Amino acid sequence: MKELRQFVEVANLRSISRAAKKLNISQPALSRAIHQLEVSYGVPLFVRTGAGVELSAYGSALYSKAVQILPALAEVREEIEHLQGRAKAVIRLATGDLWGLVILPEIIRTFSESHPDVVVQLTIADDGTRFEGLRQGIYDLVFGTLSYKYEAVMQVEFETFVRQATYVYCDAGHRLAKAHDMTIEKLLEERWLSPGYGDDDGPAGQVASLPRDYAVRAECMTQALFLLRGSPFLMAASTGFERLFKSLGIAKVDIPEHGGIQASGAIYTAAASAKPAVRDFLRLVRGSAHSFDLPALE
Repeated sequence: MKELRQFVEVANLRSISRAAKKLNISQPALSRAIHQLEVSYGVPLFVRTGAGVELSAYGSALYSKAVQILPALAEVREEIEHLQGRAKAVIRLATGDLWGLVILPEIIRTFSESHPDVVVQLTIADDGTRFEGLRQGIYDLVFGTLSYKYEAVMQVEFETFVRQATYVYCDAGHRLAKAHDMTIEKLLEERWLSPGYGDDDGPAGQVASLPRDYAVRAECMTQALFLLRGSPFLMAASTGFERLFKSLGIAKVDIPEHGGIQASGAIYTAAASAKPAVRDFLRLVRGSAHSFDLPALE
């Protein structure tokens, strides 16, 4: 299985040298491992390119199965070790910024106190990474909005826990922080900061339909917060961040209309929900849902 894991890493990074560095082994050792795997199957798994390597048709067939097999094997090992008392059970969560920064931390702390035999692993990731991770069995629970692509390729359950709108925010010292009767035209005269997603978000959808002058695009909301403070930029973000933003000196621009309300919650498969620890975690989220002080659907 070690060679199979190495094969997947090379396929993901499309480079033997980068994969070797990430796996903390030498490049020749990784090349030998890949060669041994190719010999065992009797086919070339990669095609060399100017930029690195690409999967061959044979490699693609192996990869599609390997990404399903490896998480399942890891899960079985964890379950066996947990039953033997040698390891804790693990719940793997993936979420976007709202859940990761605002909602989940307190729930995870409460859950950890009542479940000392369970380890919770939380990853902040974009929607594409969350989708692939759920599809491949890497994550047990994914938190965010349900896009069409989930249901197009797999059977999932979706529980709505948060309904959020979109507003525009700026530094508390920005001249628009205390302005009234703001118009879309005035907003579009400003420069904007993107938190790494939602470039089409905006109040009442009107900003979304018009081009904005982006000065900075951050990789995540945490990074965007540091960039927004003390800056002349505007940023569209969920109402769920409002309390956090206020505590950090970030103000909401006075706009009478919010963006379209979106339902956000937990996305999971039947296999994941069969795990006792996952069911317990979901039960705790359900019990905490009333405290999520966000807009209701209209």
